[in-house]
Amino acid sequence: MTILTAGSATAAVPGADDGRWYVEATGLPELHQRTTGTGITIAVLDEAVNPAVADLVGADVQPHEPSYCAADAGGEAYPATSTEAVAKHTTSIATMLVGTDAGTGGAPGIPGVAPGATVRTYAIRYGDLPCETPAGQEDDQDDAIRDAIADGADIIAVPGAGRFTMDGVAEALRAGVIVVAAGGNDGALTGMPAIANGVVTVGTVTSDVTLAEGSPVGPSLAAVAPGAKIRAMRDDWSTYGTTTGSSNATAYTAGALALLWSLYPDATDGQIIQALIHTTDAEVKETPARDMEWGYGTVSPRGLLSVDPTTYPDENPLLRDDGTLPLIADVVGDGAPAATPEGETDEAPVDDNAAAPAEPGAGSGLPMGALVGGGAGLLLIAGAAVALVITRRRRRAVEHTAAHDATHTNARGSHG
Repeated sequence: MTILTAGSATAAVPGADDGRWYVEATGLPELHQRTTGTGITIAVLDEAVNPAVADLVGADVQPHEPSYCAADAGGEAYPATSTEAVAKHTTSIATMLVGTDAGTGGAPGIPGVAPGATVRTYAIRYGDLPCETPAGQEDDQDDAIRDAIADGADIIAVPGAGRFTMDGVAEALRAGVIVVAAGGNDGALTGMPAIANGVVTVGTVTSDVTLAEGSPVGPSLAAVAPGAKIRAMRDDWSTYGTTTGSSNATAYTAGALALLWSLYPDATDGQIIQALIHTTDAEVKETPARDMEWGYGTVSPRGLLSVDPTTYPDENPLLRDDGTLPLIADVVGDGAPAATPEGETDEAPVDDNAAAPAEPGAGSGLPMGALVGGGAGLLLIAGAAVALVITRRRRRAVEHTAAHDATHTNARGSHG
């Protein structure tokens, strides 16, 4: 495994040219010997998906039919699966999450961060086509959040933005679901649910662990994760290119959290998020510090799997008591429905699917050890809102699947 220091050539990272660098650089093959995310369900709220591509055949991908978009208000919803270009983005996210690395045309495939997880997709956007409210659905898109909760989602990943309300986000958090959201690609942290209180909002780092150009900056940024020049299928479904954006970082983060939660299925959502912010940059931190550009640091699966999340408080450390919505009372369930800032429910995709990668920005770099271990992240307290936390018990199913139970038993037996 190659470990780079800041400023090293990107091409020196294995897989940097073909978009597979996030696999070897962050030690996923070794980590997959312990956990693959089995038993964890990740809901992806995005666009249509093509589950028939080579790297998803055999993976557990379950589209929710129909979509949450129609050509006209009150009309028939579009299908949630497609072989057209509208399915390119979500298919890329799904392969980064649970790809089998099968490849096509003799080319290397796409390995998933959590290949044993279940992915459920919910199409809340539809490319360049109008996305009006279909018959029988709410004007906002909270129906997709509620359906994901009802379908047993442990993690909701939003690699873009949608017409959600703050009350919809609060409902997910009350249910004990971790919400991971793309923070954007234009430098400013915008869109729903990225701006919402208690959400794991992420930015983008490159293979040489510098911030990608346009990675979002803001006081509610939780972390950054690999997302620049990531391998993805082109919409001919037979060749590969690369994409850059916080959407990829969202998939990577959701997959990393699934790896840990699969090992510790009795951990709460708050404890999993605590583990996330305490292990960024592959360093276990007694007192995590938040930075406007890096959040709490670079998401590290190796760091995550080095701790037992049940030893942390059952509290979401990302909830702030500074007036950010939804309010803590909304999340706990004691308050009135949360208001949504005017204009924030408008559909606003935040990821750029251009084949060419964004160039690294001028942000301060971290050593590659921040991804694979041994690197100390340079993090400063942003001086913005102070985090307050609340205690809640996570919703857990009465019964786990047999595979989930087996994973848990093996993990306890091997790792205490």
